[in-house]
Amino acid sequence: MLSLREPGWSRRDFLRIGSLSLGGLSLAHLAAARAADADSLLTGKSVVFLFMHGGPPQTETFDPKMGAPSGIRSVTGEIRTSLPGVTYGSTFPQLAKLAHKTAVVRSFVTGDGNHNIKPLVCPETFGANPGSIFARVAGSNHPVSGIPTNVAVFPRAVMPDAQAANHSFGNFLSPGRFGAAFTPFEPGGNGQLQKDMTLSIPRERLGDRQALLDQLDDYQRAIDAGGGPTDPFREQAFGVLRAGVSKAFELSGESPRLLERYDTGGLIREDYVSSKWKNRKNYLDHIRSLGRQMLLARRL
Repeated sequence: MLSLREPGWSRRDFLRIGSLSLGGLSLAHLAAARAADADSLLTGKSVVFLFMHGGPPQTETFDPKMGAPSGIRSVTGEIRTSLPGVTYGSTFPQLAKLAHKTAVVRSFVTGDGNHNIKPLVCPETFGANPGSIFARVAGSNHPVSGIPTNVAVFPRAVMPDAQAANHSFGNFLSPGRFGAAFTPFEPGGNGQLQKDMTLSIPRERLGDRQALLDQLDDYQRAIDAGGGPTDPFREQAFGVLRAGVSKAFELSGESPRLLERYDTGGLIREDYVSSKWKNRKNYLDHIRSLGRQMLLARRL
């Protein structure tokens, strides 16, 4: 008799399961079990993962180390936060007021000193974008809205004249061993998927097309005498078009006041970024578009 135990099976266990055809479990049972596991892990919350390429040192941000010798401690000093006994670098006066709403993970070690994406997309993450790992559990698309569950926002998503995403420092869009189905969706990246989300014909015509497809399905099922429901994936596709999901990736629906709040274009002068850097435009694009990228992430 086959018993399914807690995770931690040996290879011998799996071989035995294979020889018994999973003890009568069908693929449908396994799919249902996987869906139940996903439901137990999902909380309905969304995460905005902000990757700061290179970035400032921890001594000037969240760990000023003012008791350390000169050359190690922060050169800009420290500032008290809303948490007693916790200080941030003095460059974070506004964030210090919100420290009680944040959690600084001081134990995280990448094992890689590179100032690029490789510590995140590495063998320990199966070579995958962090969002791809989540999508593998949650599914590639939201079951109701059809919006991708894993979206990578680059400057071109909010600033059409920005240069294309630079992956020479590591491919942040890599789905790793999970396969192309879990590749992050890149809005504004000149990809076909976002164009496919836009309804380019009248809604009445779309309804006519769906009705015709339904009739063809009914005819085919009558021939096959197999019955069965309409393809749920096609129903989801029509739902995406009717709901105007593509508008979720546009900021034109936001109020001018909110757009102004998220405008980081004036935070830096162009001459502050040295022209000797080959990727100078990339730096400027990211600085100018960062606020709008965050607004789009919030909107999604």
